[in-house]
Amino acid sequence: MKSKFTPIEKRWILYDVGNSAFTLLCSTVLPIYFSYIAGLGGVDETQATAYWAYTASIVTIIVAVLGPVFGTFADYKGLKKPIFLTSALIGIVGCASMAIPMSWLAFVIVFIIAKVGYSSSLIFYDSMLTDVTDHSKMDDLSSQGYAWGYIGSCIPFAISIVIIKLYIP
Repeated sequence: MKSKFTPIEKRWILYDVGNSAFTLLCSTVLPIYFSYIAGLGGVDETQATAYWAYTASIVTIIVAVLGPVFGTFADYKGLKKPIFLTSALIGIVGCASMAIPMSWLAFVIVFIIAKVGYSSSLIFYDSMLTDVTDHSKMDDLSSQGYAWGYIGSCIPFAISIVIIKLYIP
């Protein structure tokens, strides 16, 4: 019989739900939304697609530079949680800010901040698995995080598709 998860293990799983939802939205819904707002700003569709690709590349480069530095900090006791929290909050505030109507260029800047915060938080989130559970439950907890993350990401995705169909021509 499987044991119940502790409160901290449940929070670890729920973070997976949130980060999986953000990943799915970034790869499916946000490019459509960006193309729409860029079009409102006078940017043609081909150029908007290129700008979105440049934006994704910029995020990747920033995270590639910051990742090893942040990963090193994750190894020091007492620093993992505060840096994780800071990164997560940057990602959360950035994600929430993307709901504010803005120009396409402002959206790109806010997206970069949100995605860098989110991606940086994952460095610490992944390394916390050994901190939140014992070895005997690690595989089960990781599997549950993956499964619930997958299921949980589908809900905001479905809502977003409905909104797109209703409001974006």
